[in-house]
Amino acid sequence: MWTAAAFAATAVMLYFGTGLTPLAWLTWFAPLPVLLLAPKVSLRTALLVAFGSYLASTSNSWAYYAHSHDVPLPAGIGISLGYSIAFAAGVWLFRTWVLRGRPLLAAVSVPAVWVALLYLSASVNPTGISGTLAGSQVGVPVVLQTASVAGAWGVEFLVMLAPALLAALRFAPVRVTAVTVALTVLVGGFGLLRLSASSSAPAPRVAAMVHDTAPWGVDITSPEGARLLEAYAGAIGALPADVTTVVLPEAAFGVDDNSLPTLRDKVITLAAAQKRTVVVGYLRRSGGHKYNELLAVPGDGQPPVSYLKHHDLESVLGSDLVFVPGTHTALAICMDVNFPDPARDYAAAGATMLLIPAADNDEDGWQHAHTAVLRGAENGLSVVWAGRFGTAMIADGRGRVLAERHVGTSDDITVVVAAVRPGSGDTPYTKIGNWAAWLAIALTVVAAGLLIRRRHMAETSIAGGSEQPVREEARV
Repeated sequence: MWTAAAFAATAVMLYFGTGLTPLAWLTWFAPLPVLLLAPKVSLRTALLVAFGSYLASTSNSWAYYAHSHDVPLPAGIGISLGYSIAFAAGVWLFRTWVLRGRPLLAAVSVPAVWVALLYLSASVNPTGISGTLAGSQVGVPVVLQTASVAGAWGVEFLVMLAPALLAALRFAPVRVTAVTVALTVLVGGFGLLRLSASSSAPAPRVAAMVHDTAPWGVDITSPEGARLLEAYAGAIGALPADVTTVVLPEAAFGVDDNSLPTLRDKVITLAAAQKRTVVVGYLRRSGGHKYNELLAVPGDGQPPVSYLKHHDLESVLGSDLVFVPGTHTALAICMDVNFPDPARDYAAAGATMLLIPAADNDEDGWQHAHTAVLRGAENGLSVVWAGRFGTAMIADGRGRVLAERHVGTSDDITVVVAAVRPGSGDTPYTKIGNWAAWLAIALTVVAAGLLIRRRHMAETSIAGGSEQPVREEARV
């Protein structure tokens, strides 16, 4: 009965606490039932319950994987299995160290192995990583401030550590309570302090806008392309007079070498007439290759600049960092936020704001937009995100979402507007990088290495005729 209850409770809480639209508070408690069960049952049962409960919870994304272009079904299956294996590995280490009288090591092992395996997987995954536990905490800015020091991996570590400490509490109440209180005060105090820091910098009003139903890469020279540009021009003209910058989605238009000047001329004319910086994504075909680019036209008459997407599975990749001329405002496109760079490189180069045309599959718009917020919180960058078939969103450099709206299905244009101060840029994470992930790897190696060493010593002792391992297990 208890085994079935633990399986169901963890699976249900993970189902609603992870995935495409998670409930942030559930994420902290979801692993707890299985962790409480693990020391009371056999190792085989503990591993099966851990693996099975997490795998069952990933059904919240199976329908999305079945038709997604961003995460095809084989990749989705790999993600589901990977999460389940990482959770089972953490439960294994937790159970083993609790039964050997090391509850604090047991608690730390859970987030350590989780972050270590996720980091290694993300390092070799050509699509990067999105939709992690850290992303579920975007609505909890106090916790999110940890990313400015330890990156998203630090937030990930905290979310897994909390239930592990609760599960270890009964084995060492004083020590575990002391560690839990200290971490709560440290993380909460730092978060509140960072959020309360005021800035005297001006807060320009910016906008993200997305046509609800326009298809990918509409030919700029076609009647449909002309109507789409006219619709965007009308929406930009209807914005409040103090809006300085407008971001349109990824591949809003399609061009080739001959029609690219047409797009540039039309956007330059539009930006000059509105006296606003206009950023628009476009898909360019040239010489049998595809280039996923954006055009940024300053509203003050400075020359336009273009940016070539750094991370993509289908188009030629770029590597240059590009700023809106005369500003600290950086440019990126969609999948770029699934990786630490270019956001971290931009912050190191002096960026304070990141403008991102994007495109999603309806269901994952919230999740992907909040991955961009994580990148902003890591590096102190405010973010403007315009996601086709997804979400239009604006967030500040502390990871607070200031305006957000899911793109509709009518033949209309979804618009969000907010006054956002440029971020501080160049956080401790910007300088140090993924140290939290490497620490998790080191802790995992230590926890597993000590376990292997103790097992070897126990086997040697038994072979020599000693009964000490039996007495120690009985004591535990």
